[in-house]
Amino acid sequence: MYLHKVTYISTIVVLMFNASFAQTIGQNIVAKIGAYEITEEEFLERFELTPQIKASITGISASLKNEVLYSLVAEKLWALEAEELRLTNSGLLQSTFKAIEKMFVRDALYREEILGKVNFSDEYLQEAFSRNSKTLQLYYLFSESKDEILQLHRKIKDGAYFESLLVQRSEFSLQDEPYSVNYGQMDKGVEASLYSMLPGEVSTPIQSPNGWYIFKLVSIEEKIISDSKQAEAEKKNVLTIASANVTDSIFKEFYEEFFSDVRAETNAELFFELAELVVKLINKRYDIGYKSVSKPYYLMPEDLYTIESDFGEKKLNAEFIRLNDELTTLDNFLQQLAFEKFSVDTLDSDLIKAKLNSFVKKFIEYELLAREGYKRGLQNKADVKKYLNMWRTYYLSEAFRKNLAEQISISDEEVNTYVGESLDANKLIIKIKILELLTEDLKIISNTINELERGADFRDLAVKYTIREEAKENNGEIGYFSLRDFGEIGRIAATMEIGEMYGPVQVPEGYSLFKVIDKKVETFPEESSFSSVKNKI
Repeated sequence: MYLHKVTYISTIVVLMFNASFAQTIGQNIVAKIGAYEITEEEFLERFELTPQIKASITGISASLKNEVLYSLVAEKLWALEAEELRLTNSGLLQSTFKAIEKMFVRDALYREEILGKVNFSDEYLQEAFSRNSKTLQLYYLFSESKDEILQLHRKIKDGAYFESLLVQRSEFSLQDEPYSVNYGQMDKGVEASLYSMLPGEVSTPIQSPNGWYIFKLVSIEEKIISDSKQAEAEKKNVLTIASANVTDSIFKEFYEEFFSDVRAETNAELFFELAELVVKLINKRYDIGYKSVSKPYYLMPEDLYTIESDFGEKKLNAEFIRLNDELTTLDNFLQQLAFEKFSVDTLDSDLIKAKLNSFVKKFIEYELLAREGYKRGLQNKADVKKYLNMWRTYYLSEAFRKNLAEQISISDEEVNTYVGESLDANKLIIKIKILELLTEDLKIISNTINELERGADFRDLAVKYTIREEAKENNGEIGYFSLRDFGEIGRIAATMEIGEMYGPVQVPEGYSLFKVIDKKVETFPEESSFSSVKNKI
């Protein structure tokens, strides 16, 4: 019943839309659907993150813009239907809305306290541009032992040749040529030391996360700017790195001061009870039922329902964390656990518990930052309200779509028809191999698309950013896999040619950007059971 109603309303809105778009309903408003509005800003933001098939991520078609627009109109219509059905009263949606609001309040606090204070002096920028114009060519000595690196440094001070020491060491095999260093590649302190050296000079021992280094500067190469396009790209690179460095410094200062006098206590008994159940559920799901699933391993929505059922109302409303004399219940924590999509890269019991403990610490930080934002009234800022409303309609539309899906029933006759028409045992099927970047952060997707437009290699970016272990361990590749066995990605990949790219696609693990790199054909085996076919339909 609801589907017919939405289709009917959608037709009216689409017919009316062309006139609305041309004349503009109001300032920066391109369409109005009931109480909802689609602003020019929302359209452009959503357009940038809309799945697109591209052989070379360049060029935009008018038809794609229309597709984005109509999908936004449909989203608003479905949100209206969800409100009419009072799905907004759902406890799950209410907690989701609150989690989203807190996220944008924290973001507003970050912009106010960190980004709002980013400023460059003329001297700072001059030094940044100077470093960016040079590539340092270096050799290095390395040791995990501080005593050994100090001994090597004493030998150099006593007259030993750097090269004579280097050729006797294992790291020499990695240095057929000098190691190149460009602006922004090294830790800020290390970079400052290296760029202050002259050719032929040897550094003092420098500590890094993996050990100790002594560098020798062999030469300095000046970058050659060939045209205005490259000059603009270099300028953008300098400003990006400089901004990141300053932002990082300001953030560290704020972080140390803000969390200096925090008092936080966790209910140890509840935590360990929760941890044991999380370990049990993740291992049961992936060790038994999902052996072929690649990492990371997710705590699924149905697992959270099991946790809530096992704990019961009394424990769910019990104090789980006390922050500066304000309490947070276990239920509050579980809602955030669901919203953040808790995952692990191992089925080891102790490591899962350690990851959950880290999540508790992150939750405490997030909660304190959100509380500070609310104290400042940041929830009332226009941009916070704008993004909250945008995502509110999205989640409402998803709730309505799920509501529709739950009303669909498949008869045995329909299953038999499907089997007869589609599941011939001798039918050939396509298997596919892709490069994939999977992430939970849409900002990474956006940054990746920008890097691709500047000529970056997608394989390198996939290996660098993906959270899917299979892809990271296989040079960004996944496959070969059957199209029907890889959900939404498989469905979309079926329509694509080798070399084409698509994304982002929302999947249970986050957001996927992928590129088809090969296809092959195999024989389709007989379906194992009637019930499995019915579940697929």
